[in-house]
Amino acid sequence: MLNIIKSKIKNTYKKETLNKKNVTNYNKDFVPAVRDWKNSIYVYNKNTLSLIPVASRLVMKLIKGYFNSYNLYIESKIRKKRLRRRLRKLSLNKIFISNGEFKHTNDKINITLYVYNRQNLNYLLKIKNRYRKLFKKPWFLSKLKLIKTISDNKFTKQEEKGKILTKQLPNYCFKVSKIQNLYYKNFIKKSLKKLNYYMYYKQLLYINKAKFENTYLQGLKDLITKIFNKNIEFNIINLKYFYYNSDIFSQPLVLKLRKQRKLLKYLKALISEAKINKTIIKKITWTQRLKYYFKLENSLAINYNNDITNNLLNKLMEYNKTNAKYLKKVVLNDIKYKRVSGVRIQGSGRLTKRYTASRSQHKVLYNGSLQNMNSTIKGYPSTLIRGNDKPNLQYTKLNSKSRIGSFGVKGWVSGI
Repeated sequence: MLNIIKSKIKNTYKKETLNKKNVTNYNKDFVPAVRDWKNSIYVYNKNTLSLIPVASRLVMKLIKGYFNSYNLYIESKIRKKRLRRRLRKLSLNKIFISNGEFKHTNDKINITLYVYNRQNLNYLLKIKNRYRKLFKKPWFLSKLKLIKTISDNKFTKQEEKGKILTKQLPNYCFKVSKIQNLYYKNFIKKSLKKLNYYMYYKQLLYINKAKFENTYLQGLKDLITKIFNKNIEFNIINLKYFYYNSDIFSQPLVLKLRKQRKLLKYLKALISEAKINKTIIKKITWTQRLKYYFKLENSLAINYNNDITNNLLNKLMEYNKTNAKYLKKVVLNDIKYKRVSGVRIQGSGRLTKRYTASRSQHKVLYNGSLQNMNSTIKGYPSTLIRGNDKPNLQYTKLNSKSRIGSFGVKGWVSGI
């Protein structure tokens, strides 16, 4: 009996005081206010805060309108059928944008936008599929060389003729140049029939690229400065995959459901596209967790006195390596929620296939896990953000309507 009591005493943990010098504790990962509230601002007059949500909503409409702009003339040339404007608005061939994160200072607003450029990827894929085989064929390349030599000869002859005509008929210079341009256009159309679509795609790619350039963004900045009366700075982050952001992840489903109400089919398609590497994390035993709660000096933790940056520099000093690749390793190891551990999407509302709003449907699909691995498995402390949301989760709620009625879409993306 005494042996059992002794063994229990050995395994129990006494809670120690925090006044000791050697006591250490885990540092909580606080979520930035911009991500939590979408707006980070400090003002003396509280009445000015009431207008900020309205202004930010209006600005996001402007930004989305700017990135959704398209050239109807060129796009209609590519298609065989007539391009309807309603269907063009609902197409997935666009630049997807997340909700902006507005960071206000005295004289400037920093707007962070997460972007998934699906339009660019689509055009590149079409060019690759259509012209990859054609450019490899030797007869086509020889034909292009022949066209080049003929065109050079013809253009030089036309220039000489044009000079003679302008000398003899100086009053008709404009008409001569106009006729010459028509001749050039007809020659190019006839000789490069197969490359017409290639040129159109190249133009569309240029338009897509130009949207992110400062020369075109300046007009958008001027409009936003009129709303906020401050300088604007954009921080555009281009995402590799659409499921890295919950706003972008749930937007395609809304657009698809507005066209056709096939909820389960679209949910499965979205979830299958989200490729998640399911990382195996070693579960911490209960005794190890108790060590954190009771014997605080045994925990692998950061001192309260030290700053996060100081700890990072200490690690660098320990490694004693100044190479860039080692620096990257140290920095990336300290960043949390780098990888996507799970996604979840939900659709509910008037989504029956028939044109009768009989009952509202509700479907949910997920891939991976939405758990906060640091708190549930590793046993580290973690903060809760607005509305009891977990810091590893990103949540989006969208609503729209079809001919039958309204519906809603919810999306979650979890990180580790």
